[in-house]
Amino acid sequence: MKQLKESRNLFMAAIIMVAMFTACNNDDNPVRPKPFNDDGATLVTNDQELRNAIKDGASIKLGNDIDLSNSTLSIAEGTKVTINLGGHTLDRKLTQRGEGGGQVITVRESATLNLSNGTLKGGWGGNAGGLSNEAGTANLTNVTITDCTGDDKGGAICNLSGGTLTIKGGSITGNTSFDKDDPTGGGALFNAEGATATLTDVTVTGNQAKLTGGGGICNYGTLTLDGCTITGNTCGKNGGGIYNYSTATLNMQGKNTITDNTGKDGLKHNVFLKKDAVITVTGALTDSKIGISLEDQTGTFTSGYKKNNNDVAPATVFTSDLTGVMAVSADDNNEAQLGNALPDGSVYYIERTWDDASKSVKAEIKIIYSNNYIVLQGGDEVKLGSGTFIVMGDVKYNRILCLTGDEHNIILCDGAKLESRFLQVEDNNSLHIYGQNKNSGKLVASEDYLRHAAIGGDKNKTNGPIFIHGGDIYAKGSPGSAGIGGGYFARGGDITIYGGKIEAIGGRHHEDVDGNSDYEWGGGAGIGGGWNGNGGNVTIYGGEVKASGTANGAGIGGGGKAWDSGGVNGGTLTVMGGTVKCYGGEESAGIGGGYNGDGGNVTVNGGSVYAYGALRAAGIGGGRDANGGTLTVNGGYVYVLGGVYAAGIGSGCEATFNDGLHGGTVIVTGGKVEAYGGVDGAGIGGGEDADGGNVTITGGVVIAKAGVHETGHRAIGPGEDSDNYGELTIGDDMMVSSERLANVDERKNMCWYRTQVRVEPCTHPGYTADTCPYHKH
Repeated sequence: MKQLKESRNLFMAAIIMVAMFTACNNDDNPVRPKPFNDDGATLVTNDQELRNAIKDGASIKLGNDIDLSNSTLSIAEGTKVTINLGGHTLDRKLTQRGEGGGQVITVRESATLNLSNGTLKGGWGGNAGGLSNEAGTANLTNVTITDCTGDDKGGAICNLSGGTLTIKGGSITGNTSFDKDDPTGGGALFNAEGATATLTDVTVTGNQAKLTGGGGICNYGTLTLDGCTITGNTCGKNGGGIYNYSTATLNMQGKNTITDNTGKDGLKHNVFLKKDAVITVTGALTDSKIGISLEDQTGTFTSGYKKNNNDVAPATVFTSDLTGVMAVSADDNNEAQLGNALPDGSVYYIERTWDDASKSVKAEIKIIYSNNYIVLQGGDEVKLGSGTFIVMGDVKYNRILCLTGDEHNIILCDGAKLESRFLQVEDNNSLHIYGQNKNSGKLVASEDYLRHAAIGGDKNKTNGPIFIHGGDIYAKGSPGSAGIGGGYFARGGDITIYGGKIEAIGGRHHEDVDGNSDYEWGGGAGIGGGWNGNGGNVTIYGGEVKASGTANGAGIGGGGKAWDSGGVNGGTLTVMGGTVKCYGGEESAGIGGGYNGDGGNVTVNGGSVYAYGALRAAGIGGGRDANGGTLTVNGGYVYVLGGVYAAGIGSGCEATFNDGLHGGTVIVTGGKVEAYGGVDGAGIGGGEDADGGNVTITGGVVIAKAGVHETGHRAIGPGEDSDNYGELTIGDDMMVSSERLANVDERKNMCWYRTQVRVEPCTHPGYTADTCPYHKH
């Protein structure tokens, strides 16, 4: 009996041990890491297990892909953690900036992370979205970082001051730095001053810095590259592959390929070295191919090349990004240098055109020989026939007249300046303005009297076609005339902008001009029509454009309208890219109608547009006592602020007439729109006493907010004192939210009876097309 009892006890103990072992290994237990695997690391299979396992000295291995919860995976100060991803992925799955930092992993000060064999994906943070190293040590081996976004410093990785980053193998691909609040660039990697990054056999490709430099890498610290491939990256300014700051250290050795990266407008831009920066060559660069651009354009750009590559001509390793303009050669010490490669007397310029296939501006370097141009010298007045005219220094004229029926080209060389009171382009003339690589050549046209545009038409004359490809342009119109466009009492003509930096200001009418006091308060648009003139046809493909109306002119659009004249409107504006900022003059729209002028026709397919209406005028739409026109947004970003008593997008206020104003037509199929009405105006729709117009939203994101009302509603709809809500159509797959999310049958009412609403595509998982209560299918 005793032996039987002992056998029974042993059997029960065995059952208990099996049960305990099973419980410990139950996949339904999400908070307890698995036992050690054959590598001696703790095996984890979900987010909570991973977080529980992270502690000083931990060695961790992933058993499968893991979607992280809504906070960064933090390696705390002073801890050392080793994570083997095991071929798997850590994914934040963020489509906008996330809570809890937004990055996939953050390494805190004095912490150490050893990360290997897998992928980081889907992070969106302030400082990068994949990995933020905050003065710790991060060692990455065979890791891929992809589909990550940073709002400020870096897209995939941000290595802050005091941080040490070492990457061996792997790739950084398809990441974006938006360069929003602290614009520093680095689509793949931002390496801060005081930080050290070493990359060996790493591929950096397909990354983007949207606004600034360093589509691949932006370096302010110490960066070492050994056998890396950096190709196919893009940026908004300089250094599509690498942007290297003046005081930063850039070391290179091994076979590095840094080619086929692009900067602004698709110009070839691989490694960009700021003034005084050089590449420190620390070893052989055998079979390397590296494109070079210098801020100073010419000069020696390596140190140590002779010591490590003395038998290899620098031109076999380095090439100029400005093909045909600059060329690489050896200086007296056999270091690499960039020098002028143009034939004697030749001048280059950048021609920008629109590539419809890629929906972007493309830039091409063109060279013109000495017998094909005339150098402008200055004087009182010059009459230009057809041909090309070069500005090489500081040149002044009282008046530059483009003769009728001819095509004229003006090239602004970097550092040069052309000044004139009037650059006249009208009738059958056409004018093309070009810059060079830096876009630092200036054109200044300004006049206080005589009633003509700064660039464009004389009194009662519209402008001939004007094309701006580059340069730094300032144009201030004379009384009652546009900065760029029509003269006094003239409409605007055709104006096309591909690039450059442009500031245009309309002219205010003076009472004593020509002894005529009529309409002394009248003014012209920044770009478009003069006093009593329509806005013409303006197309913006790229560049930085700032347009301000004066007196009663729109920023871009029409001039002010005389009481006894016929219809005057904002003309046509199409924005495909670039950055456009518009400010309406007194009682005029930022974009659209001047005083008493309707809104015209505006289409935004890309780029960023900011429009600010003056008192009683819409941000985009009508001026005082004027209707809203038509706005179509298919892409890009649009920010609009209406003046007091006017809509953000739509009509101005009805201050004088009593026959009712129309909010116009607004169609949004894509992009993002933020529209804010002035006091008593809707965000989108009518100003005070005006109806809601016709609004259709089938895509994109729309944020609309009414100004302060007595009734406190009408984010989309009529202005104060109007009960005509107009027509509102919301696409079948769009949801509407305010203080809460609207059910499908109350989406319109929420737009009409809330101060602020947000309309966007439905993002609710788990519903079928027929069961989601927040939108129709």
